[in-house]
Amino acid sequence: MTTITRYHSTARDARDGFGQLLHAEWTKFRTVRGWVIGMILAALITAGLGVFVAKTAANPSCSLQTSTGQQGPVQHGAACGQPVYARGPGGELVKDQFYFVRQPLAGNGSITVRVTSLTGPGRGTDNGRPVGAILVPWSKAGIIIKDGTSQGSAYAAMMVTGGNGVRMQWNYTGDTSGLPGAVSAASPRWLRLTRDGDTITGYASADGKHWTQVRTVALVGLPSTVQAGLFVTSPQHSTYSSSLGVGNGSNSPTVSTAVFDHVSRTGTWPAGTWAGDAVDAGDMQVAPGSIGYHQVAGRFTVTGAGDIAPRIAGALNDGPNITIRDYLLGTFAGLIAVAVVATMFMTAEYRRDLIRTTPRRTATRRCPWATARCCGPRPGRSSTSP
Repeated sequence: MTTITRYHSTARDARDGFGQLLHAEWTKFRTVRGWVIGMILAALITAGLGVFVAKTAANPSCSLQTSTGQQGPVQHGAACGQPVYARGPGGELVKDQFYFVRQPLAGNGSITVRVTSLTGPGRGTDNGRPVGAILVPWSKAGIIIKDGTSQGSAYAAMMVTGGNGVRMQWNYTGDTSGLPGAVSAASPRWLRLTRDGDTITGYASADGKHWTQVRTVALVGLPSTVQAGLFVTSPQHSTYSSSLGVGNGSNSPTVSTAVFDHVSRTGTWPAGTWAGDAVDAGDMQVAPGSIGYHQVAGRFTVTGAGDIAPRIAGALNDGPNITIRDYLLGTFAGLIAVAVVATMFMTAEYRRDLIRTTPRRTATRRCPWATARCCGPRPGRSSTSP
């Protein structure tokens, strides 16, 4: 006589939760060594390739041929044409590109000006009709007091912009808004900067009579003689298009033209004429002769390009610092390994019948008891059979 002990299930008579399902899948995954190794390789490929590409982009290497045709020593960075970026007073990477109509200011003083126009160049013609101008929202035109013309030197400026109203900006990162609205001949903007030692104060007015103080800032270490005058900048125009899920972006240099009049000054200024300079002209990427200034009596027409602003970090942007985005350049290659492991995992679920070992629905928690093959006889009972 054989005694058969009936199976007694200790499982809860309830549905499995997400945590139990996740734990079961994780248990199956980690028991296959190849899958775990594949995921580790995917992580290493993602991180390693990202570091390699980002550092290569930020510090390119090259080997120039000598006059005899032999390969010279390997060089890096600036020796391979890597640009040297300017740094602001706080050590940050900055853009310092603009057209400057200037005179030296010795000691304390002020400069006041009226801006009557800020426009971009036309886009050409369409069937003989002129097409609208490109005026970048952060095109800037106004007055500036600057430590000098060297890259990254301290400054404070009052300006009108293409789409952000009147602003006072200083040292590349400081910004305070003034009067809103666009500038035009019918709606001009008056701007004023005053210097008292290291302290610069900016004012704005809509009529030249009622002035509003915008901001007072301190430029520590400002020399006794500074450069001051009119300036115009025009950042690159960015476009982006997408087709069938593929994006395409491009940047193109722009120029802007501003008209100034009613220029007045207080303090010690020279009796000489104004000087026009393109600060960092080599990085503006505009055609020669497309920027400059023209003076007729007390009216100045100034055309400029470039930008005065922080430089975006990252080897893929316009700065040498490596960012998280650069490190993620290897993500695509890593995802290939992830896709292979995921495919193997899913197909093995069915090929090896592992799908049955995952707690799901009521397959192992609630038993119909109609067949012993499901999960054994009804709990708590036993029987004997010959």
